[in-house]
Amino acid sequence: MFIAEETARAIVSEMKSVTGRDINLMNGSGTILASTDPHRVGQRHAGAEQLLRTGQDKLVVRQDDSSAGTRRGVNLPIHMDGQTVGVIGITGPPEQVEPLGSVIKRMTEILLREARRQEQETLLEGARQCFIETWLFSDHADQGDLELRGRLLGIDTTQAWTVVILEVDAPEEAAGTPEDLREMRNARYLKHIQPYLRGEDGALCAVVNQRILLMYHSRGRHALLAALDRLRSELESAFSARICGGVSAQGRRGLEVRRGYQEARTACLAARSGGGILFYNQVSLEFLARSIPAAIRRDLFRQVFGSCPERERQELLETVRLYFQYDGQVDRMAQALYVHKNTCHYRLQKLKEKTGYSVHNPRESVLLCLCSLFAGLEES
Repeated sequence: MFIAEETARAIVSEMKSVTGRDINLMNGSGTILASTDPHRVGQRHAGAEQLLRTGQDKLVVRQDDSSAGTRRGVNLPIHMDGQTVGVIGITGPPEQVEPLGSVIKRMTEILLREARRQEQETLLEGARQCFIETWLFSDHADQGDLELRGRLLGIDTTQAWTVVILEVDAPEEAAGTPEDLREMRNARYLKHIQPYLRGEDGALCAVVNQRILLMYHSRGRHALLAALDRLRSELESAFSARICGGVSAQGRRGLEVRRGYQEARTACLAARSGGGILFYNQVSLEFLARSIPAAIRRDLFRQVFGSCPERERQELLETVRLYFQYDGQVDRMAQALYVHKNTCHYRLQKLKEKTGYSVHNPRESVLLCLCSLFAGLEES
């Protein structure tokens, strides 16, 4: 096993903090990779070379020997998967540091295993990221090849997938954020997201085209929205950011997932104006709203909301948006607003009183929904 210098430095620093002793970590050839004495890094260590050559369990050095590059202390081999991969050395009077030897050796091996696990996870995530980009965008993707590569990475492309795209409106982006910095920021958000996905069966996450992409095995709409709302709330709280998102239709398999990506992207675009999470089949009125000339949109909006003062108008528009976002479920509206459900009933009644239109009347509700979309288009 190759020991990275960065890993070696971290281990030496940790061992120093635990023992208060000077520590050296040598690689499989006996060269000092990291040391609490920076001048010794890169030097050969005769004691480590002897240990590696003879296969001893321990080498105690009683006296300093500058010509051999050794100082008094104890040196122990580091084992990984049945192989000796390096040597850990503790400098100091042998009678004082020798009792620490077995503990330091064990801790070093544990830290190396953890470093290797993290490295493997990083490599796996990188491979999955490349696979997802090929799956979604490559002009030369072959279904059979995708299935084979996917299985090697633990991704079943033959299952039904739901695609989710999240966009982050962070405070620091007010003046504009370069794309490379935005992608780094999204990668930081992904790292925060990943623990929440471990309980999800086979869920995937990646940064694609500056957007956070999530992929779930198809599940119930309400269960998925509840999970996404929790995740959105967590991100908004942790990073003081505004999150919107779009969700594709369910049941996309193989290369059809590309269509799911476009659906999620369209839904996310529609969600920008009002925030929250939108499903693709909630976006059909968005297309209709965009196709109506701006002058007619403004006339219709004034017809419905023209008599409302600006502050009341914003509250009423939010009420309309949430009512349709949560399919008329007042309990869920109240949760999103952090208010009692009776407050939502009051706001819906106030909407009727101020505009003359009710969400409970099918013909009137369509116009209210369109007006909320018109307002979003004007803002954007």
